Amino acid sequence: MLLLCVLGLDPISAQEAPTLRELERIPSLEGRVRVIETFVDRRYYDAAGMMYSHSNWREERPFVASDFSAQDSTIPGPEPHAWLSYENSVMVAGLFLSSQCYRYEATGEAAALDLARRAFEAISANYALTENRSTGATGVRQKAGIVEQPVAGQRREAGLFCKPYYGQVTDHTSTEQHFWPVVGLYRYWKHAPAELRPRIAQMLREVSERWRRGYRINFFGETWDFEQSYPRAQRHMFSWAVIHRLAYEVTGDADALAEFRRLDSLYGAMPTPRETYWGLGRSSYISTEDRSFHIQLVLGADLLLDLEPGGADRYRRGIEQWWRYSQLGQRDDLLSYYFIEVDALSGTWRKAPPSTTPRALWRTNYAFHHRVFPICWQGTRERQALSSAIVARRLPALAEEAGKRRGACFAGLDRDHFRWMVDPENATPTELRWMLNVLQGDSLAFYPLAYWYGRAHGVEDEWK
Repeated sequence: MLLLCVLGLDPISAQEAPTLRELERIPSLEGRVRVIETFVDRRYYDAAGMMYSHSNWREERPFVASDFSAQDSTIPGPEPHAWLSYENSVMVAGLFLSSQCYRYEATGEAAALDLARRAFEAISANYALTENRSTGATGVRQKAGIVEQPVAGQRREAGLFCKPYYGQVTDHTSTEQHFWPVVGLYRYWKHAPAELRPRIAQMLREVSERWRRGYRINFFGETWDFEQSYPRAQRHMFSWAVIHRLAYEVTGDADALAEFRRLDSLYGAMPTPRETYWGLGRSSYISTEDRSFHIQLVLGADLLLDLEPGGADRYRRGIEQWWRYSQLGQRDDLLSYYFIEVDALSGTWRKAPPSTTPRALWRTNYAFHHRVFPICWQGTRERQALSSAIVARRLPALAEEAGKRRGACFAGLDRDHFRWMVDPENATPTELRWMLNVLQGDSLAFYPLAYWYGRAHGVEDEWK
């Protein structure tokens, strides 16, 4: 109770179901982070123990079908409430697991390990969805962007973390749905109870084994082979290299280490999209989520600085270059324009001019994939709270600059920071205005992770 009072929390609010509306009245950054953690623990797991991804921002609850209308334009395949609820489910669990490991390292609080175990169980539950599929298994299946009715006859798919739309197994996934759970499991390994370590090692070993056979996924009707897809390959394959290196560190699997060596030799220079687009002969390009992807590169390099010190110079260069790249398209309030046009040589940028692809050329009915307008998203800011701490720790010459940006990322941390999209110019088309009422689950995990990483490594915060 004394700790709660010191942090600005009263005992009554600590016992009730938390709300992010409490954040504004809490004076300390640590107190606000603890409210976020309690919110996640009490309100962000489904009945099966898996994490939610996005939720209803206005009402702070999981989405339901009635939150959307037939006029809303959304992704093809799963219904919007199922898509948003589970899109980044296992990614959020991995992030939150890492945050609690750093919290334990910073404070020694047993409660951090309690929250860590629950996040671990969410990862394990997701893994079990594909792991337990057998010739008699049933469940919705994601194929070419369409979720089909339950089918039988699917084989066991060890080594896959899926996007569990409807809380069920699919064959839909991404790099992030593997990178963050693997990082979380790696961080948890030394803190986990002995009875959980075989499960951790199993998942890491099987993930490495599966993806060594190829990096091909199904993404809403588009087949991606990351290693053959340029300029995606340069950023995605470095993340996969890190995954194999972490798997080796826990399992000792020589094949995992060999795959890391192969990928690191090809992609370990960590070029940013500016460099790769220029290398492909494109003088300018449209940038969207590649700026937020910077955090996988920065955190991955941070881990490799300890595990592979021989690559320190290029890892440090990559950390700085990707951190700076993430700042393109960012306003003074740290909102990032989702669509920007970047000059590949100079690095200058501008808001991409509004445009709409001719309707006859649309590949899906999702208008967001075919319209360009000045909408902003907050995913870069929450990630910069962490990447700035890494820059301050690993690049002392930039510590002051990184510290100021980190402080700006945390400044005034309130529930508005958790909105997925923001429309400062009132430019969002009617059929996409549902995007302004999405609470982004990534942010619920990134802010605690950024805070506790800094505490664990002695990075000072400039809190306003």
